[in-house]
Amino acid sequence: MADGFLSSLGRRAHEVRDTAEDYGSRAAETVRERGGDARGELRRLWSQLEDVVERNVAPAAQDAARVAGSYATHGRDIAYDVADQLRSATRARPLVAIGIAVAATWVVASLLNSGRRR
Repeated sequence: MADGFLSSLGRRAHEVRDTAEDYGSRAAETVRERGGDARGELRRLWSQLEDVVERNVAPAAQDAARVAGSYATHGRDIAYDVADQLRSATRARPLVAIGIAVAATWVVASLLNSGRRR
C-alpha cells in the first residue's frame, strides 16, 4: 500500500512539474509577444515626438534666431550712428572732447579708488 501511495505521489509531483513548465513556457511566450508590441509602440511614439519637434520646435527656434539677428543688426546700426556722432562732435570741438575725457577719467579713477579703500 505504501508503494501505491508513493508511486501516486511521484506521479502527482511529475504532473505538477509538467504543469509548471507549461505555465512557464506560456508566460515566456506572452512576455516575448508583448515585449515586441511594446518596442513597436515605443518606435511609434518616438516617431511622433520627432514629428512634433520638427513641426513646432524647429520653426520657433528659427524665428527666435531671426528676431535676435534683427535686434543685433539694429543695435549695431545704432552703435555706428552714435560713434559717427561722437566723431563729428569731437572734430567740431576738440577742446571740449578732451575736457570731457579728462573728467570721465577722473570720475572712473575716483570710483575705483573708493572701492579699494573699503
